[in-house]
Amino acid sequence: MPPASVKADLLQRLVSALRVELRRARRRGSRSPWALAGLAVAIIVFSAILHESRPAAATLAQGMELSCTVQAVYDGDTLRARCPDGTVTVRMFGIDAPEMKQEPWGARSRDALRALLPQRAEITLRVRDQDRYGRTVAQVLVGERDAGLDLVRQGRAVVYAQYNDSIAYRQAETEARQARRGIWEQAGGQQDPATWRRLNPR
Repeated sequence: MPPASVKADLLQRLVSALRVELRRARRRGSRSPWALAGLAVAIIVFSAILHESRPAAATLAQGMELSCTVQAVYDGDTLRARCPDGTVTVRMFGIDAPEMKQEPWGARSRDALRALLPQRAEITLRVRDQDRYGRTVAQVLVGERDAGLDLVRQGRAVVYAQYNDSIAYRQAETEARQARRGIWEQAGGQQDPATWRRLNPR
């Protein structure tokens, strides 16, 4: 599915096209009913897609548990899920995975998360917060397994120490580092995604 910015741009272009057609129709003294109707329908459809149903931020309070299904995994710590009240973009709590531009580490972390959370898999979200991008920060559970903890254990993500002081997560990271799993195979920026982002702003 196209990102919201693309959909918003398409909607804006359709609205502009409809205005142009209306001005032309007034100058010609005709209505061009089929063209106008087609543009109007397209605008309605794109507007509905753009404003796809999502749970209001206020309803996703800290401590809530949501039963959802996986729609897509974007990278090693971000996914989209369909929940009872709509779709939710989830930033996984307590971990930080290499960015996709940190080749090949970002793709490897994304693929590891996709293996843990295949499309349409049933998951439980334990809501923790909302980040500055409007994403729901949540623990992601598959049954009783914590997907974020599993990624850290596999060496596909680090503990986001700024937000997570869990002993279990720290122990999992220590074990992965000692075993040289995943990102710990060799030294590099993949072992500190937050610093890499500061040095490589978008």
